Amino acid sequence: MIALLEDGALETLLTQVGGDTSLRHRFLRDFVALWPSRAERLAESLARPDLEEAHVVLLSIRSTSTMVGAVVLESTAALVHSALALKDLPGCFRHLPRLIEVGEATCVELAVLAARAEDSERVQQGGRSRREGLRSDHGSLGEPPALPRRW
Repeated sequence: MIALLEDGALETLLTQVGGDTSLRHRFLRDFVALWPSRAERLAESLARPDLEEAHVVLLSIRSTSTMVGAVVLESTAALVHSALALKDLPGCFRHLPRLIEVGEATCVELAVLAARAEDSERVQQGGRSRREGLRSDHGSLGEPPALPRRW
């Protein structure tokens, strides 16, 4: 089986969003949620044909695929994009089913990875919250809090 995502894709995306895990999760959820409409817009724009609209949709697919490390999806979209640049509509239609198939499989993989990352972060935050609670009750090393000074 071909890996659909680059190793470390989620970490790279986290860096791209400035370390904001909630923003990374939102980006991944949006990517997955928007895939059906992007695929539909592309198919419809090629059927009309509206080459400019198809170009915009392909740019969107390629750029967001790159951001999430979806290397196979990006390269498949590049095939369609190359055919589009040559105004080769039969070539676009030849690659379209594969693009949709890879897009759907990528979304499944991203959804699983995103859910695992969110679960892991929840566990870490839960553990951190308990540790922070201990620190506030007993100081940073687990000692009882210092008594207040009287002036």
